[in-house]
Formats: sequence, structure tokens, C-alpha cells
Amino acid sequence: MWSQRYYVWSDHFKGPGHPIFLILGGEGHIPPEVGIKYPFVSDHLAKNFGAFVVQPEHRFYGFSQPLLLTQQQTDPTSGESNQPQSSAARLRRRNLEGNWEVAEDPRVQLFTAEQALMDAVRLVQHVAQDRLHCSPDKSSSTYCPVITVGGSYPGFLSMSARLRFPNVIDMSYAASAPVKFYSQQVQEGDYYNHISKVAEKTIPGCSKAVRQALDAVVQEGSSCDYIPALDVGICPGTLPDYIENRQLFLEELVMMVGYTFANDNMANYPPSPQTNLYKDCQIFLDSHTSAIDKVKIFLTERLGRGADCFDMSLQLPTGPNATISGGDWSGDGTGADAESWDFQTCTLLVEKIGFSNESMFPPRNWTLDWMNAHCQDRFGVMPRPTELVEKWRFDDLIAANASRILFTNGLNDGWSVGAVKQNLSDSLLVLNFENGAHHSDLNSVGPRDTDTEDIKEGYIIVQNILSKWLEEVKELAYH
Repeated sequence: MWSQRYYVWSDHFKGPGHPIFLILGGEGHIPPEVGIKYPFVSDHLAKNFGAFVVQPEHRFYGFSQPLLLTQQQTDPTSGESNQPQSSAARLRRRNLEGNWEVAEDPRVQLFTAEQALMDAVRLVQHVAQDRLHCSPDKSSSTYCPVITVGGSYPGFLSMSARLRFPNVIDMSYAASAPVKFYSQQVQEGDYYNHISKVAEKTIPGCSKAVRQALDAVVQEGSSCDYIPALDVGICPGTLPDYIENRQLFLEELVMMVGYTFANDNMANYPPSPQTNLYKDCQIFLDSHTSAIDKVKIFLTERLGRGADCFDMSLQLPTGPNATISGGDWSGDGTGADAESWDFQTCTLLVEKIGFSNESMFPPRNWTLDWMNAHCQDRFGVMPRPTELVEKWRFDDLIAANASRILFTNGLNDGWSVGAVKQNLSDSLLVLNFENGAHHSDLNSVGPRDTDTEDIKEGYIIVQNILSKWLEEVKELAYH
């Protein structure tokens, strides 16, 4: 038995017979101060539909831990503490001969997207029937249709919930869902190539300035006889222990710059000189600053939050053998959430993301060989990039008989290169926002004065589509 944290919002619920919005948690813990993540759903859609909102935290994030850390054992002869560490600690057990051996990480059997979906399905059924007293019979006037919602990886989960559990999930709203990354239909250079194009659109000359500065830093760093960490503003004593040579340091340096641009790309809405992406470009376009100083300013201001130096160790996930370049080259994140996401991208959610020569970053190829080595060293697992798509067939939603799924995409978002961007049928619909970034349509109450016109219009269209589908569910129940 284990406990899953979840949140509910009942202020607008008009009783049995009205919808339930199931907001799917993703690759991060959800503390109480965050609560319900998408105000467009809780404050706008729920109000208009008289709906109930429930949002589970994804297993292995935050308080939702299927494994107790005290269940783990470490080898007392290895010099490691017997106190619980993190869920990634190498498990050791005694074999029949009484010797300690490395056991399979139990998350291999317990930490999959399908299990997360099953958690959500069980929860929404419990809430609907035991708390809200909705009928499980779709023909009943007290049946409560279920609408899944998610953005990014949870957008993929939202789509998948409708695909995998159509008898429970009546429709799906999937924002910025990286479907084609997980069907392995994206080329490794596509993601950062798009990040570069959007940076160039943000301020002309940005991508060239970033590339010139990074090329210069890499060239200078490769020719010196020491690791130039202090030169680029990294605090003394914070260089991670695994970085033992200049080449690896420079790769991780470029990775940090790359995923910071990627994060700021996701938040680049509404596009304006006030966004962090715009400010990033300004740093590199300063003609009075050297290449080394540009990178130093970028790291200290953007990642060090204005400190005199930048603590590189804070960029690491938790767990043994953690590295800055992890399973997700758009950025694993930091801390315990990043450890869990590193595990997911090391197993079933494999993303081909590399730095091509066409991008604004020095080239670095993503390879499955690199992933295999990283994931073996980190978790003792091998990536299985095609397992999900072969099982779920989301590479051909028509053939999979999918219906009532709405995809929304911000076309400035790097993840849009792996999105479903064209209508597939009259019930597999797409809304593309020219000015949108990463699930921009879910990030505010909507509409607001600062929203761009395409997003304002999108709010209306989303509501109309869901309203039409809710009517279809009712009509089907009466036939």
C-alpha cells in the first residue's frame, strides 16, 4: 500500500451529471502552495461547465512514493551508509551463497507511464462514485463525463488516457504533447534547431551571437591546461566530482547554456522584451563583452540568480552517478524530481535531442550508445525507445480508433517539433498558436489583456469543442 497525493477543486461543481476534469500530474512534485496547476481549467472551464476538478501527483514524485526508502538495503562492506538515501540508491541483496549482489532497481517494475495512468483512472473512478455519487452508467442522467487535461508530458498522458481507457475517459485536452518524440519520429537536431530559430526571431542576430560566444569559449577552453571553471564564473569547490577533464566540462557547460535557453523558450509567452529569452539574447548580443564574460554573466544571472558566482553542483539531480547531461537533453532539472525524470527518460520515454551544426550551440550528437552507457551507469537499466509506441500505437491514432482528443500547440515551443499539428479526423482536432509557447493556453485564467489574439480565440474554441463533445456523450447515452 502507498499514498498518492491529489488535489480537488469543487467550488463550481453543480452535482452528479456534470463533468469531471482530471488534470494529470507529470514530472514534478506538486506542493500545496501550487495545488491545482491550470487556472484556465479550475477557474474558467470548470465554472462554465459546472465541473469538478481532481489532480493526482504522478507516482515517484513528491509525496507519491510507491517505494519506502527504508525498504532499500545497501552493502555494509561497500562503505556506503545503511541509512536510506534516494530511491536511486543501488539496491543490494544477499544471493544464495550469502554474498551481496546488485539487484534490479524496483522502479523498473513500478515506474511506468501506464501505471501512472492506471493510478489516475482508479482515482477518478473513486472520486466520481464514492465522493460525488456519480453513476458509473453512461446512460444515466447522473453520469459524470471525464475530461483529461495535461500539458507537456502530462499532455501526452492526457492523450494516452483517452486512447488506453476510452470506457472511463470520455475526451482529452492535450496541450504541447510531445507525441512524436515518444513515437521516435523526431530527428535528433530538430529540437534545438527550433530553439535557435525562435531565439533569432526574438532578437535578430541572437543565434549567431550565442554560437560565436560558445565556439570561442570551447576553443579557448580546449587549449588551456586546466578546467576553466572559475573563468566562466563557477564557484570554487562546486565542480561536480565526475568532471575530470576539459572536454567533459565543456560539454556540460554547453548543456547548461542549452537547456537554460530551452527552459526560457518554453516560458516565452507572450513574446516581449520582458521575457527571459529576450534577456538571454541581450547578454550574448552585447558587443562590449568578451565571449568568456558573456557566458559568465549568463550563468550567474540566469542560473546563479544574480550571485557573484554560479554553484554548478546545484544543477545535479539526486542519486548516485548523477550528471548534468542526463536522459533528457532539454534538461532533466535538479533534485529529486530530476532523478525521477532521468529514470523515466532512461527507460520508456526516450527523447532524441541533440545539438546539430545548424543550431546556435556547438554540435554534439545524441546517440543511443551514449544513452545506454548513461542509463546503465545511473540506474542499471537500458532504454527501450519503441516499447510504448509498439504497445499503444499512438503513431497512428486513426488506426488505433482514437476519438475526441484535442491537441493544442504553441508554435514557438521547442516541443512543437514533436507535436501533432494537423487535424487527423473530425474528432482528433488540433489548435496551433502562432504566438504560443509551452502550453501557454493552460497557464492563465484566460483570456487576459496581455494574451495574444490567437490564444484569446483559442480559449473560446477549446470551450466550444469540449462543449460539443459533452453533448455527444449525452446523445450517445440516450441511444
